[in-house]
Formats: sequence, C-alpha cells, structure tokens
Amino acid sequence: MTSQSLMNTAYTTLRQRIVGGSLMPGTLLSENELAEELQMSRTPIRNAITHLESEGFVVSLKNRGVLVKEISGKEMLDMYEAMMSLLVYAIDVKTERNSSIDMAKLEDCLEHQFKAEQEDDYFTYIQNNFMFNRIIVSSINNHAMIAIMDMYVDKLAMASYINYKLTPHIKHYSANKLNKSIYDALKAGDDEEAKLMAKGAYVYARSRMFDNGRF
Repeated sequence: MTSQSLMNTAYTTLRQRIVGGSLMPGTLLSENELAEELQMSRTPIRNAITHLESEGFVVSLKNRGVLVKEISGKEMLDMYEAMMSLLVYAIDVKTERNSSIDMAKLEDCLEHQFKAEQEDDYFTYIQNNFMFNRIIVSSINNHAMIAIMDMYVDKLAMASYINYKLTPHIKHYSANKLNKSIYDALKAGDDEEAKLMAKGAYVYARSRMFDNGRF
C-alpha cells in the first residue's frame, strides 16, 4: 500500500471509532499502539491524526499527547441550529423553485428510525434522522448547503451517541416524533407547519441541553 493509502486507512479507522463512540472523549491516543495494531509505521498514523485534528475530532496537548475531543454543548447546539436553518430554508423555497421532496425516501428513513428505536439501535436511528434532513435540503439542489450539512453530520452523530451512552436515564429517540410530524405536514402540503416543527425542534433541543447541564 502507498503512504497515502495507509494514511487513509488509519484516518477512516480512527474516525469511525470516534464517531461510533468506541473511542470516547478524553481517550489518549498512542501513535505506537495504533501503529502496532494497524500494522503500519507511525508516519501515516501521525498524518491521520493531523487530519482528524483539523476537523475538530482530536486535540494535541503539549507534553500529554493527543486526546479525543469532546463536542461542547455550545458547539453541538450551534451545528444543530445551522442544520435546522437549512431545513427551514429548503422547505421555504422549494415551491418557488418548482422542486419536490422525495417523500418515498423520507418515509423509508422514518421506517428505519422507528425500527431502530424498537431494537434500541441508537446509532442507526441517528444516522437515519440526519439522512431525513439531508433529503429535504437536497431537494433544492444547492450543493454548498449540502456540503455544510455533511460537514456537521458526523460531529452531531458522535455527540448525540455519546450523550445517549452517558444518559441512559433520559428518554431518547425524540426525532422520531419530530420527523413524523414534519413528514405528515409535507405530505399534506402544509409547508408552514413543517417549518414550525423544525424551528420548534431547535428550541426543544436547547431547553433539553440546559436541563441536562450541557451549558
């Protein structure tokens, strides 16, 4: 394998572990241990870590090494607000642009979300939740907006999944009810109601994070 391929392998492996919660925030990463585990030199490991640091998944601390970074409540809420803003805008302009949302794909995401809740598969649930939002934003064919959404998805998925693991006493899967309400409003042609539901989701998320001591 080329050095670039080795770096990509190390990067993908570490990113998946961080986003999937197997490497929790505060975990110290050892270049030597990772190099031995992945059977490669430290150079591609170091390059992969540099890439992850540029994306905000890890942080280098002088004389301590590299730590998996915690996504703060403020950062999480800012990203969520940005995503909901994109969602509201896409719903708002889709008619004047003569574009349409793929309702069949939205329904498929909902089915996977509810199935994931029944099986207590939170990671599958959260992935389909974000895909639900992405389908709506994609309907207006703005690639810059889609790129912004894609940039936030993994960080939000990581933060949401870790919060789920750390707060088993709190009821989760709230996006199932929200997305079903948005779907029903869109299907009925009530775009204003769909936008109100999306705006209300941010207010609810903010209130819940304050109640849970995330600020």
